[in-house]
Amino acid sequence: MDRKDLSILLVDDEESMVEWLSILLEQSGYTVKSFSHPEEALKWGEYNAVHVLISDIRMPAMSGLELFARIREIHPDAAGILMTAFSSIDTAVKAVRQGASDYLLKPFKTSQMLAAIEKAVQEKRLTAENRALKQKLSKEYNFQGIIGKSPSIIKLLELVRKVADQPSTVLISGESGTGKELIAKAIHNNSIRKEEPFIGINCGSLSPNLLESELFGHRKGSFTGAYRDKEGLMIAAGRGTLFLDEIGELNKDLQVKLLRAIQERQVRPVGDTATKPFKGRLICATNSNLKEMVELGTFRRDLYYRLNVLPLYVPPLRERREDIPLLIKHYLENGNYPGKAFSPESMDVFKQYRWPGNVRELQNIIERVCVMSSTTTVQIDELPEFLSVSKTNNAVSPENRPFSNDVSKLPMLSEIEKAWTFYVLEKIAGGRKRAASKILGINEATLHRRLERYKKEDQN
Repeated sequence: MDRKDLSILLVDDEESMVEWLSILLEQSGYTVKSFSHPEEALKWGEYNAVHVLISDIRMPAMSGLELFARIREIHPDAAGILMTAFSSIDTAVKAVRQGASDYLLKPFKTSQMLAAIEKAVQEKRLTAENRALKQKLSKEYNFQGIIGKSPSIIKLLELVRKVADQPSTVLISGESGTGKELIAKAIHNNSIRKEEPFIGINCGSLSPNLLESELFGHRKGSFTGAYRDKEGLMIAAGRGTLFLDEIGELNKDLQVKLLRAIQERQVRPVGDTATKPFKGRLICATNSNLKEMVELGTFRRDLYYRLNVLPLYVPPLRERREDIPLLIKHYLENGNYPGKAFSPESMDVFKQYRWPGNVRELQNIIERVCVMSSTTTVQIDELPEFLSVSKTNNAVSPENRPFSNDVSKLPMLSEIEKAWTFYVLEKIAGGRKRAASKILGINEATLHRRLERYKKEDQN
């Protein structure tokens, strides 16, 4: 939206303030309608578009808070910038809870007002984009919780739509924290199985024996502690969906048993001679490179091909940085932080950070910063130090920096080690340090020391 197309409603019972701000905003290219009486402004707002309301809080006939609330009843997306010469924590909290974009204490600098308007416009644009995207996707499909407008996310959601009603096994790959379970639930919620159960289990969180019992069930007395028959998750899922997260953590014995269950569509509980039919759909997820694991001999090739019928890839956050503002706005709106925002400088830091923990890490940081920050607009000095721009973004990598014949242009050996370490950790091991250390041929303690050294180098 161009500045001239933005309708600003300005209200203050001080005529000199109205006159000064009107001149300032019109010279800055904005379209402004100004009033000294809030009731007149409200009447005008009933018949005209209001994109941003700038209002004093203390006015005789009607407070700025009340005016903002009534304007929002008419124009739900209107942004609010409230001004006052009487600072009050209680008033500031009310303004934020009511959804005001900013709260300015008089006297303020012209740069503060212009920055507040720019922030309000940015928030309004993000809200509109997010709503449009949700409306577009929600006409026919349920993609609840998946936020983004990047080409990679749009492509992923289109693939979710295509595979939803297929009976074949889906293998979702992606780094830890990218939202693979959300994708699995989206597939289920958009399929003919959506009224049936969705049951998920993390294969890396249980011991092999306990995981076998959870998946396939067991008969009473089949092992110590089996005091009664137990129905496994493959049966409990019925005609619904069974989601196996971290499928790469299965040991060889469980890989064989799962392969047989998929091939025969039959499940044999531990200690039983009879089988039961598996009627559900299987969706698996991994943050490891299963193809590499097949070549290393740690994952069965035949099981890999059985699982990888319909492959989906969830991109890491660093590959869809344009989604970061939308994700931040989503977390602010759903985390009970209305009116909270981040300065442009802070947003730049978010966009440049590597995000090894992906969307999950972003959500964690937003919540932490919002709780610790006492300002409406979070500044760069309120962010955790480790978010400072990582130099590893520009490091040489095995996949995008070919070696040159010019010796002077060859990377340092330490650069190659660093790039290879991150490549193995992020691309092959999916963020799993134990798996990465095995592939790199070092122990976990050595890998930990390397990563700590790289972190200190980046901070310096």
